[in-house]
Amino acid sequence: MKAPRVLFVTGKGGVGKTTVSAALAAHLAGEGQRVLVVETDQGGQLGELLGGAEPSADPQPVAPRIDAARLLPRPLVEEYFRGLLRVPFLANRLLSSRSFNALTAAAPGVAEFLLLQKILEWTDPGWRRRGRYDLVIVDGPATGHALKLLAAPRTIASLVPAGPIGAVARGALALLADHRRAHVLVVTLPEELAVTETLEAYDVLENDLAVDVLRPVINRVYPRRFSPRELRQLAADAGEGHPLLQAAQFQMARRRDSERHIQRLRRHLPRPPLSLPMVFDDTPGTALPRLGASLASLLAPA
Repeated sequence: MKAPRVLFVTGKGGVGKTTVSAALAAHLAGEGQRVLVVETDQGGQLGELLGGAEPSADPQPVAPRIDAARLLPRPLVEEYFRGLLRVPFLANRLLSSRSFNALTAAAPGVAEFLLLQKILEWTDPGWRRRGRYDLVIVDGPATGHALKLLAAPRTIASLVPAGPIGAVARGALALLADHRRAHVLVVTLPEELAVTETLEAYDVLENDLAVDVLRPVINRVYPRRFSPRELRQLAADAGEGHPLLQAAQFQMARRRDSERHIQRLRRHLPRPPLSLPMVFDDTPGTALPRLGASLASLLAPA
């Protein structure tokens, strides 16, 4: 049975990772694929965007052919050690220990490792054979934490090369090394700090972690609504200081700024970015079909 593909979505905080994840899931589900979206943020809006309930720790349907789950660090640690100890009294004593909490917080990649363990479980071809997924989308953390997540298997494998933990680490390493199955998508904004962080992330992802990085997605690109000639005509008709003229000038300035940052990405990356328009509708999920159709080409076979 064919194993599903896995897409890790990351980027600077606030760039629209969840919107991109939901839009892509909605489009692929509309094309007949079964999709699991894994949220890694307590305050995420995935359920709201897809029109379903808030995700829980186990995959549950939120839309036709779309399941969702929410994996958070603390519950993952608790679940793992409760299963390991099996005796509730001992598990409760351990999990309430300050020393244990300090150790798990300081240990490299523990929470990230447990998250990847869940991803491996849900991407196993034998998991829920009747309801297996074609694609698992991980609506990941911000860039720095995402890099730590993707580096966790290498770290754990070097520390614990044998046993069940080592086996999971090797399985995660094999998944990330398979460029036909595992991909990373970086979402950014046409802004200086976001673009700088994107370029730095690409360097680490491609050169240090050697994972498959898709074309970046530039979210919230302002449309080109006025030409310079139209702006001059508006100034002549409405007069300087008119609200319509000020709005048009603002739109043009934002568009020029967007183009400058887009060109910077084009110069420094081997493949051109994919741009998504600024959506001026605050109704959750309204623009998902249109955005998802634009994103679908990212996962098309090369």
